[in-house]
Amino acid sequence: MKKRVKAIIAVAVLLCAALCALVYTRPLTIEQRYPVLDLSQCTQIRGDYYDGTGTRLTQFVIEPEDPHFDGMLELLRSVGFRTRLENLIPFPRGAQTHLAREGDFQWSVMLRFEGVQFPGGDVGSGDMLHIRNFYGKIDLSFDGEQVSCTVKDQEQWLTDVMDIITQYAVPA
Repeated sequence: MKKRVKAIIAVAVLLCAALCALVYTRPLTIEQRYPVLDLSQCTQIRGDYYDGTGTRLTQFVIEPEDPHFDGMLELLRSVGFRTRLENLIPFPRGAQTHLAREGDFQWSVMLRFEGVQFPGGDVGSGDMLHIRNFYGKIDLSFDGEQVSCTVKDQEQWLTDVMDIITQYAVPA
């Protein structure tokens, strides 16, 4: 009888852990994850990228009047970001390295907002949301929190973002 009770408890614990993992990794849009941000209030998209053809990062800026501004926001708005379980492990996030091969790319996108009202009454402005692709590893950063994520059809989504941002390179 004791073995049976222990087995039932073990199964219950495993089911609970699996359920918690499913809830933790469920896909959330940017606006679900960060309710104070309304992407329609974004005033500028900027950042940098490395397309594997040179040795330096190229900067870009996309303004609201640019033809791809709304498309870029929709690309960011429509995807669900799944929090990776690795975020539960408290290890320091330091420098990353990657041996770049032909076709590899990385990018960092920053979304600028003006007059964002926080629940405590504070108002924030500036490059508030950062989305970083480090050769296929996606990180979201907002309000001092950095979260590693994945997205559905990730390789295609990363390429779609890259296709837009490379059209807006800022001359050096």
